Amino acid sequence: MGKRARGVIKKGTIAGFMRKRTQLVGFDMGLNKHMQYVAEFLDNSLDAIEALYWENSSSYFLDENSIELLDACVRRVKEYLGDGNSPVDLYEPRSSRDIIAEVKSFLEPITPLLDDREPVVYIRLREVKKPPFLDDKQHQRYKMYELTVFDNGVGMVPEDVKMYGIYLASSKSERLRQTRGSQGFGAPSAFSDAQMTTGKPIIVASKHYTLDYGSVEVFFTTQENMKQYIIKSHRISLPFEHGTYVRLFYLNIPYKRGYADTYVKLTSLMNPHVSIIFVDPYGDIHAYPRRELEFPPEPKYTKPHPASITIGELQDLLRGTKSSTLLSFLTRTFVRISDERAKKIIEETARELKEKGLPPVDSSTDPKTLSKEQIEVLFRVMSSQKYISPPKDTVVPVGADVLKRIVGEFLQPEFVEAVTRPPTSGKGLSYVVEACIAYGGKVEVATSPSNVLWRFVNRTPKLRDSSDCAIWKAVTSVNWKNYKLDVFENGMPKGPIKIIVHIAGPFVHLMFKGQSKQALAEDENLIKEIKLTLEEVGRKLRAYISGKEQAERRAMRASVLTSFADKFVKSLVKILETDERLGNNVSVEELINRMKSVIE
Repeated sequence: MGKRARGVIKKGTIAGFMRKRTQLVGFDMGLNKHMQYVAEFLDNSLDAIEALYWENSSSYFLDENSIELLDACVRRVKEYLGDGNSPVDLYEPRSSRDIIAEVKSFLEPITPLLDDREPVVYIRLREVKKPPFLDDKQHQRYKMYELTVFDNGVGMVPEDVKMYGIYLASSKSERLRQTRGSQGFGAPSAFSDAQMTTGKPIIVASKHYTLDYGSVEVFFTTQENMKQYIIKSHRISLPFEHGTYVRLFYLNIPYKRGYADTYVKLTSLMNPHVSIIFVDPYGDIHAYPRRELEFPPEPKYTKPHPASITIGELQDLLRGTKSSTLLSFLTRTFVRISDERAKKIIEETARELKEKGLPPVDSSTDPKTLSKEQIEVLFRVMSSQKYISPPKDTVVPVGADVLKRIVGEFLQPEFVEAVTRPPTSGKGLSYVVEACIAYGGKVEVATSPSNVLWRFVNRTPKLRDSSDCAIWKAVTSVNWKNYKLDVFENGMPKGPIKIIVHIAGPFVHLMFKGQSKQALAEDENLIKEIKLTLEEVGRKLRAYISGKEQAERRAMRASVLTSFADKFVKSLVKILETDERLGNNVSVEELINRMKSVIE
């Protein structure tokens, strides 16, 4: 007899899979990796700050002195940094007391912001002196960087600190909401890449706003979704009221401007309700003060829309439901299914099952007992119904007025206009398209198509995979010549122009092309909405350019007439004085008035 066959399928974990595939979420070696690190933790920080405000708005004192306060803190940061260009020594804490001292020192320059309860994210990226595991040749190509991030957001309770970095903390797997990230794949992937490329642990300190104590820990994550502790998580007094502090090390090619700093700048544009400070490895301080006195309203979670689900999703929902009857399952699980509509679906399903000779169902049927054939008929009946569009209160746009004002302050153009379209829906979820065009003034003339468009999704900038995104394709499909603009070969407008497009809503989480969330898939309705928004704001730009051209023609005509006015008037006067017939019909004063009206 031959050898007994053995199974070859091995049990794996998400952590083990992502450990060797962090490039799937943007952590591949290259300049974009610096941006990805900053993006992951900045996005999480903004979510945490908003969560705190929505839970307890009194935690922040929003007044109008944020610009002056931030300027003062920037001066303190400059004094604190000294020579920001020099690589720093590698420092690893040996005890919780070391961590407290480290956090206190890091936060010292922005203490006025924290004391004034200003919503703030503080990020510092520094180059570390040559690590011992790199030889001189390797060190010419790769550098070690220290990334430190703090936000005074909602903070984490000790139980969440223990799970932070090894489990997906996002709620989007169950219900969708308009969020940036909420610690999904990003933080675990960043931690994996950091320790895999440097061999250094992660340092976390966090305090929830409802607690009198915080938690600190220094750890490695493992392939088994566990933590190997250097300093184990425990309760401790922290030098801040609430928030989260993270410090890690990663390896990458040398830092260059135009990636991480650009991400921070554009993030501040769409999040004017938070102050952001980013210190880059050159020691440059990129500070963006809060410019809004109000936080955006909290977006609501959305249930599945019956027109958007697949049969597989219906099966999963039926298996995991807590409803005891089919009627309650339909009304509680889905949006836009009333009792009346649910009864109609059940009746039609029962009738079709009876025609097929299958066991019927009724309102009291236990949904978990449905057979494969019954589920297929139920799905077909549900899909054939016409439903009201999904609710619009799940979408929170920036708003045309705010967008226009902030972009105007940011770019200082001669023309700026914004449009926010009414909410629409796709795949059973609502979304909103917003667009803004800034033209002339201090807007730089674009040297390439990529410099024209800024793409945003749920208030986060998208700087990679531009040409593979639905937003890019929609912009290039607009006939910009109709709006008095020259275009590049690919159809993108050229000149002193900047186009900003923002897509907001839970819909976009279904439309991302990959885990890195840099591009939206092409969707016919989405592209149509973007085009309609751009065409609306484009008409306003055309009216402005036409008015400007008309004014320039009038000014040129007036300039020409003015240059000959003296000679012309003198000639007319001479004619009037010598020609009695003309003089009897028109006075000199009237001729002069006519000349003035022509010139004006």
